Amino acid sequence: MVLILSANAKKYTFDAKPAFCIFVSMTFSGRFLLNIIHFANRQGVPIADLLQLSGMSADELCREEKRVSAEVYNSVLTTAMNHSGDPYFGLHLGESLNLTAAGLIAQISQTSRTIKEALYYCCEFASLGCQALPLTLEEKRDHIALVMTPDPMWEKKVPQVVRHTVEGTLTFFIREFQTLTHQKQRPIAIHLPYQSPNDQQEYERVWNCPIQFGQTQISILLDKQQVAAPIITSDFNLLRILVQLAEERVGTIAQQQGYFELVRKSMLYLIKPEFPTIEQVAANLNVSTRTLQRKLKEEGHTYTQLLEELRKDFAFQYLKKPELSINEVAHLLSYSDPSSFIRSFKRWTGKTPKSWRLFV
Repeated sequence: MVLILSANAKKYTFDAKPAFCIFVSMTFSGRFLLNIIHFANRQGVPIADLLQLSGMSADELCREEKRVSAEVYNSVLTTAMNHSGDPYFGLHLGESLNLTAAGLIAQISQTSRTIKEALYYCCEFASLGCQALPLTLEEKRDHIALVMTPDPMWEKKVPQVVRHTVEGTLTFFIREFQTLTHQKQRPIAIHLPYQSPNDQQEYERVWNCPIQFGQTQISILLDKQQVAAPIITSDFNLLRILVQLAEERVGTIAQQQGYFELVRKSMLYLIKPEFPTIEQVAANLNVSTRTLQRKLKEEGHTYTQLLEELRKDFAFQYLKKPELSINEVAHLLSYSDPSSFIRSFKRWTGKTPKSWRLFV
């Protein structure tokens, strides 16, 4: 499957093999599958069971060149969905994927001039994970449409696996689009061919845009002017710093036990770049807000405390980077203005950020 990009073209597309050939030879990235396994584990599915289904260790799946068959992917995802009990497994998986794309963010900040070019790299990144979900970026008269066309034989064989994969990929693209536009823009609409569910609330929370079910295709409709907007490289350099620090922190708590560590890890995955609310974390873990609060309380923690600790930790790490100004640190920590950050930092340390830096 080959991605074709032309600077003057009206359409970016993946060349696709005939449907039968795709299904027979269809493979998935081992890393993509490992992301699914880790996410399902955060929802309470034993990681050992899912790795056993894959027939590989976590280290093997993490190798750059590792691919897994459609049968393995379908089996692992089906088990993960069923055992998690999460009817929105794909949506919540997509929420947790954006920070795993540190390399993608670096590529965007270094090589993309516009949002449109950046979306091309998002298409390429998603294609690496799932070959059987051809993507086209199509220019219409009044909008840009990102169209997804799942392999029909795959969809016929495991429709729920395909739907959750589609919803996860859609969520990834929407989050990346919102990151590219600094959370100021959202899609015009999302079209889905599925029957409208009784409750659309979780779709609306995650996608934050109009959703139209019962359509003829899967697509995200984007405003032409928003897509044509330039990439501000300096902002993406800051985002890359945030992503790298978040991933480092995920690594340090990977082997630690306790529900509060699980919540911390989810908070790190959901940074976009604002720190997530307790409602967002609870939904992503497929529990109620009250259950999350209760479990944290049993271990002597509150969500507010965890959020404060993460912000403080991030602040210390950012201030060790001389290239970051105080204003930039405040922005990375989601403070509305630098003075609010300075007040918080004085409460934590008794010093201003500027004076603390002198002793680092």
